[in-house]
Amino acid sequence: MRIAFITIGNSRRSNYVNGYTMRYEGGSCSGTDTSVILIAEYLSKFGNDIVVATDDLEPELKNEYGKSGINYDYGYSYNGVSYTNLNFDGISNKKFDILISMLWFENYDVLPISVSNSLIYWSHMQWIYGIDSIVNYVQKHNLNLGFVHISDWEKKMTGNLSRTIQKNLGEESVKIETIPNPIMDEMIDEVLKEKPIKKPRKFIFHASWARGGDIAYSAIDKLNYEDKEFHAFDYLITIPSNDTKFFHKHDGVDKKTLFKHLAESEYFIYPLYTPYQDVHKDTFSCVVAEAIALGVTVITYPLGALYDNYKEYCQWLHLPVGFDLDIVQNEPLTKDLDGKFKIDENIVQMIHYLEQNPQVKNLVKDNGYNYITSKYKLENIGNMWLNYIENLK
Repeated sequence: MRIAFITIGNSRRSNYVNGYTMRYEGGSCSGTDTSVILIAEYLSKFGNDIVVATDDLEPELKNEYGKSGINYDYGYSYNGVSYTNLNFDGISNKKFDILISMLWFENYDVLPISVSNSLIYWSHMQWIYGIDSIVNYVQKHNLNLGFVHISDWEKKMTGNLSRTIQKNLGEESVKIETIPNPIMDEMIDEVLKEKPIKKPRKFIFHASWARGGDIAYSAIDKLNYEDKEFHAFDYLITIPSNDTKFFHKHDGVDKKTLFKHLAESEYFIYPLYTPYQDVHKDTFSCVVAEAIALGVTVITYPLGALYDNYKEYCQWLHLPVGFDLDIVQNEPLTKDLDGKFKIDENIVQMIHYLEQNPQVKNLVKDNGYNYITSKYKLENIGNMWLNYIENLK
């Protein structure tokens, strides 16, 4: 079969998004980008012809990268997957059996492709965007419709809508499944074979900086460890400059570089509070899975899909005074206009506790890899996708 993936929101990256740059050539990727590439590559191994379409980079970045000799090779192929933009430049055959979309994409009717069998909405957020456009497109082209949820919590937020669509259009033509995101276990293994050594009091932040990077910095700044290091990464390239001795700004990097730093790090502080006064809630959290698999102790709040997915493999912070966990967990969006989640004293106390109780801190270092790979290994998740697509036809 010919399958097209459309993943957007990647116009600001440290290189053009594809399987090679993501691994080895400075290409920063979100969890969604990474999951798409991994599943696309896996499906290609079974005779499927796969194309991944992404946003073009911002013009300023394209010009900057072009001056360094980095340009977009439309139609470039790696590991059985061809890469293009939303115009499908460089792709000669624009006829597909299945289209897989996600996030806030809804311009289906302007796509320069035809789809003959199915449209799958891969639900990576706590909202399903463009549902009218999705339904109109499948009805106009007489397609089957699929919804893939990525966690129980995400499905709790969006499942009523997907089930309503299924009821309206019929169970035979609408298939709903929950399939978690895969972990990039082949790259994790590649890094671990190099036998990296943990550096005491090396801290890392590798989510989008807006999800609490500033609070993580504030907490680390209050720690009186002369040998502390804080390494900050952001696939969106938005980390502010800082000349503090312990702070190391990396911005966007490839997975090999990032995983080597994770393998050397002891702590990932993930405060989940944004500059928009939102309490961030991950619907899966590849960043947490990557950290645990590489033996990093994660300090965060049990929000969104985090507790269900990672249970005893994170060090959980209590919510600030005035917030009820059950209420917050039942909301797709929680505002914190008073900035109560900006507190860092609880993080500092947790780090002191873990430093004094290494047996607790080392739980992840000793067992995290097995826990994550047993649940999210690409082969297992990829086979779930193969079975789902077969049942959708």
